[in-house]
Amino acid sequence: MENSYTGTKVRMHFLILLVMSLLLLFLNKSFLLSDSLYFNSLSEKFSYEEISELINRRNRLELLTIPIVLLVCIIKLTLCSLCLTLGIFFIADKFEFKKIFAVTVAAEFIFLVPSAIKLLWFLFFQTTYTFQDLQYFYPLSILNIFEANTLEPWLIYPLQVLNIFEVIYWIVLAYLLTKELPELDMNRSMTVVMASYGTGLVIWVAFVMFLTLTYT
Repeated sequence: MENSYTGTKVRMHFLILLVMSLLLLFLNKSFLLSDSLYFNSLSEKFSYEEISELINRRNRLELLTIPIVLLVCIIKLTLCSLCLTLGIFFIADKFEFKKIFAVTVAAEFIFLVPSAIKLLWFLFFQTTYTFQDLQYFYPLSILNIFEANTLEPWLIYPLQVLNIFEVIYWIVLAYLLTKELPELDMNRSMTVVMASYGTGLVIWVAFVMFLTLTYT
């Protein structure tokens, strides 16, 4: 089967993904992380001058947003692609990193949806909120079942990861792999995703939990 992802198409998809990620980040910062939120949330702990300096520092660091988002995207997509590539190598004895990277770029668009939902939720529904509300909010996640402020900090992230968008991501990854690698049916493809990407995700979540326990 001919590769459905040319180099040009992959670069275009990656550029669109980067632009949309930056746009959502900019909109979230502009509309949700307002100066008034800083003053309302931090006024009991810091003086007016300290909060103003914090806001100024945030504004100065905004110049680093584009390279940071670019670096995070590249690292995440590369690691996910490596996990899947190794999984396919062990199951199908094929090393197809370029094809797998194209698949992970296409599937990554799914994770833009919860960011858009978060923006719309706090703009139009929960218009009064705190930093903690923004931090803990993740649509359609297991965390929504619990009162987040009653949980141990190290439990927050894993409960956020357990969400419907993660499940959809796994299914889309498996489906796209079957399109790029016809020797894989949906069952084998899902096995690859669970064994490779799933294992990598568990290790990453455990690492974040360890850091949270260490520095909380």
